[in-house]
Amino acid sequence: MPTDPVSRREALALAMAASGLAAAPELAAASTARRRREALDLGTPAGNVTAYLKLRASLDTRDVFMWFTGRLDLVVPGEPVRPIIDVESLILRRTERLGPLAWTVTDWEAALYRPLGEDRYLEPGETVKNPHTGEAVTPFHYTEGPVRFRFTDREPRIVGSRDILPDTGKPFSYPWRVAGGQLWMTKSSYIRAPNWLAPAEFPRESSGPEVIVATHSTLSAPLADIEDPSLPFVRSDFAYSASSGWLPWMRMGGVAGHVAWAEAGRKLASLEEAPAAQLAMLRRVHPRWFARPEPWPEFTNQYLQHKARASGV
Repeated sequence: MPTDPVSRREALALAMAASGLAAAPELAAASTARRRREALDLGTPAGNVTAYLKLRASLDTRDVFMWFTGRLDLVVPGEPVRPIIDVESLILRRTERLGPLAWTVTDWEAALYRPLGEDRYLEPGETVKNPHTGEAVTPFHYTEGPVRFRFTDREPRIVGSRDILPDTGKPFSYPWRVAGGQLWMTKSSYIRAPNWLAPAEFPRESSGPEVIVATHSTLSAPLADIEDPSLPFVRSDFAYSASSGWLPWMRMGGVAGHVAWAEAGRKLASLEEAPAAQLAMLRRVHPRWFARPEPWPEFTNQYLQHKARASGV
């Protein structure tokens, strides 16, 4: 796959991002040394948020990366479920510890599409066939974020975006399971919000007046790692499934049905652990994702990016 030369700025940014390598010796030492364990009471808010931050991000201030890949299917009533495209993403996940039991975790995501079943990324402007309409459609690699979450011993909330979630005051409490020495947690979210793409303005691209999404995210790691007080974070496995309205590039406006998402991946301590071909393509199509101290300041997603592209911005 062709790559652009890495500029001095990109090299510096990559080096800064790769500072997460400091975590690797911690994890390696924990795997070889006699394991210390301090049981976490997952029935308490403090135990809940401590375990979850170790799985999802970190207890200390640092960057980690979430890598995942999967497939999107079209679900139209009365028809077989049909796959349309594969996707592969990296999230820069930055933890800032604010104090005892207080953190901000910020996500910047960069996503790439793959043709179904192919070991390559779509070239910008390349089309794929929509299996429902038969139309050639043009997916575009997209970015999303920043999305900022505030974590305390109360329910987590999103801050600093259009859809700010209020502080409910309820204690942090998630559904935990232990099996085979692994700690498991599945978090479900149900979103209903005004669509960035109004159907009257984007009749083919809009999924309707509202964006309606249901997501189910599972994180898992060895319980012994979670209960090791020397580890501020652990390597966790991630699985994600969701249903959503049609994406703008699918040009399915007005068609009944939804998109089914199925993805899985793993937390990485540094960018050096990500696939080299993926990093090369990200530098081509999402170079600002590598910028530091932050990739970009204002919230964006593929709906807003489609709107900007349509207006020539």
